[in-house]
Amino acid sequence: MTDAVFLGGDRYHNAAEAHAGIGPVLEKAGLEVHYTTDFASIDADLLNGVRLLVFLRDGMEWPNGHDAPPERWMQPHQEEAIEQFVLNGGSFLVMHNSAWNYPWNGGYRRTVAGYYQFHPPYMHFDVHITDKDHPITDGVEDYEIEDEQHFIWFDKDRVDLFATSQGKDGRESASGYSHEYGKGRVVYLANGHRQVVLQHPSVQKLLTNAVNWLLRS
Repeated sequence: MTDAVFLGGDRYHNAAEAHAGIGPVLEKAGLEVHYTTDFASIDADLLNGVRLLVFLRDGMEWPNGHDAPPERWMQPHQEEAIEQFVLNGGSFLVMHNSAWNYPWNGGYRRTVAGYYQFHPPYMHFDVHITDKDHPITDGVEDYEIEDEQHFIWFDKDRVDLFATSQGKDGRESASGYSHEYGKGRVVYLANGHRQVVLQHPSVQKLLTNAVNWLLRS
């Protein structure tokens, strides 16, 4: 029986790298993982009986080619399925770019509690642990990483912010937060553009702790 569904990969992010960077953490937690690149498959039937949903994928597709404007792939029934999945006790790990170009005024936005703004070029920046008492930051110290520094709007009144990023230019953004939504749980982690980023020891520790927190284990 599938315990976790992991949707990974898009035009800018390699699915195999996403799955290889996060999958072992999920499997070590004892989860039977369904790995997919098929965004159209995400629906209530697929999520039935699942404990954890993981996204490392943006909301864009190019059905008319890369020279035409992108279109959002998420359909209303998928947005509803994800929101109800979490409200009813499921957990959602929102990685890196998974708040980028999704519906901004409905169930997905409410569930994620954040929305992508922009990112500067791939570069070195610092991640600061701002809540050392949060279970997800247990054993994690401040670290430097080379990645995309994602900037995100987030609902400060709804989430527990436990990590921030700071570029060498001084600009700061949220790098990790969690919140409970209905009976379920959600974690956002900003790092993750490449496999080497996901396999950074500090990111792996955050991932491990996040999965344990999401699963209440």
